[in-house]
Amino acid sequence: MFLFVFISSFYVHLLAVPGEEIEKGRIIDNIICQGDSSQSYALYLPSEYTPEKKWPILYALDPGARGKVPLEHFKTAAEKYNYIVAGSNNSRNGPWEPVYRAIRAVWQDTNTRLSIDLKRIYVTGFSGGSRAASIFPLIINRAVAGIIGCGAGLASGLEPVKIKPAFYHGVVGIEDFNYQEMAILNQKFDQDKVSHRLLVFEGGHDWPPQDCCRRVIEWMEVIAMIDNIRPADDGLIKDIFERELAEAQKLEASGQILRAASDYEVLASTFKGWLDTKDIETKIEHLKQSKEYERSLKVEDKQKEKETFHNHNFRRLLAQLEKDPPSRRYLNKIFQELHLNELLNEALQKKDRNESALAVRVLFSLELESSRKGRTHLQKGNLKTAILFFEIAAKAGIKESPRLKYSLYNMACAYALSNHKRNALKNLKLAVENGFHDVAHMEQDEDLEFIRNTPEFQKLIEDLKQK
Repeated sequence: MFLFVFISSFYVHLLAVPGEEIEKGRIIDNIICQGDSSQSYALYLPSEYTPEKKWPILYALDPGARGKVPLEHFKTAAEKYNYIVAGSNNSRNGPWEPVYRAIRAVWQDTNTRLSIDLKRIYVTGFSGGSRAASIFPLIINRAVAGIIGCGAGLASGLEPVKIKPAFYHGVVGIEDFNYQEMAILNQKFDQDKVSHRLLVFEGGHDWPPQDCCRRVIEWMEVIAMIDNIRPADDGLIKDIFERELAEAQKLEASGQILRAASDYEVLASTFKGWLDTKDIETKIEHLKQSKEYERSLKVEDKQKEKETFHNHNFRRLLAQLEKDPPSRRYLNKIFQELHLNELLNEALQKKDRNESALAVRVLFSLELESSRKGRTHLQKGNLKTAILFFEIAAKAGIKESPRLKYSLYNMACAYALSNHKRNALKNLKLAVENGFHDVAHMEQDEDLEFIRNTPEFQKLIEDLKQK
């Protein structure tokens, strides 16, 4: 049977019961909710946790219901700044009703078990989990201090102004296909006067790395001090300011003028009144009056137009191919109309980081959409159409793509079901070479029945078992 990109993680089930002390300083994979035993969550308690005082809490929503994953990214910062972190094992990408149920269950259970500072409730989510995080306050019917949206913006129909009074901290990889969405949302927050910040990291559509998570939590600490919901700490404020200033200076030195200017502006507006920000304000003026800043604005506008063109172009072409799929012999013409070779070359070039990141974002979107259409047609038995879309997905999947192996494997299944032995074995071998090593699945997959008894298939399985 064909495979989706999200593969569920396996959890060590550690049942915590009311009254039982939960181990501190490590991630507990599975806490069963008292009010609903079908719901559970991963939990991290900082080493200093004691029920005698109130603690800030960060709720985390992963799109694949992998509660432990975000905790692994935030645990270092959580330990340093004494945050409880709870990640739902049930909340995932739509539909909404199960998401509501998961959020309510974790909210109720943590409030029963733990000593929580209700003035310092935070929520984070990645991708579809980010959209769920944006409506978390509506689901629990309580304001939160901060929302950390990673790799995607707000739930559909939610106006930016509705985020208030929470501080919104956006985080996105420069290669994330939702990068432009997050940048546009950042501008809308400016227009609607919603307190916010956007942090861009080197990477794609994924949870941010630990160092980035630390920076986010530190920023929330600063906002908490400004809002008087945690004691002021002049030493900590100065340390965070200096670290963030150094990051902005690195961006400026590397030629990322627009991002540097934006970070300087956020630093000046946030820390003014706490520290002397006159030098930064002068720096912003000089930057914005420079020819380099003006040139960067023009380049950014052209890149936005280019990304919009490519995304509209491939969506139009994919819709056309779905209605009237041509023969495989027209693949090169299709690749040409999708500008695939041009995009692949731009993605791999290292001269212009923004240009290469743009190409990666477009290729990611094309790969994702083509793979989705391929799975749909494979499920319906439209094998020729499925193969066509898997071919496009595989071509768009640059070498480092973690999804490439699934497109190749699914294409092997489609060929096997079409009784094309050579192409089925060829793509199965490519899938293995690109990291598909699930021997048990291959041995049991009915889609591969046509090639299961071939010497080539048996050798592939044997080689994998030996490894």
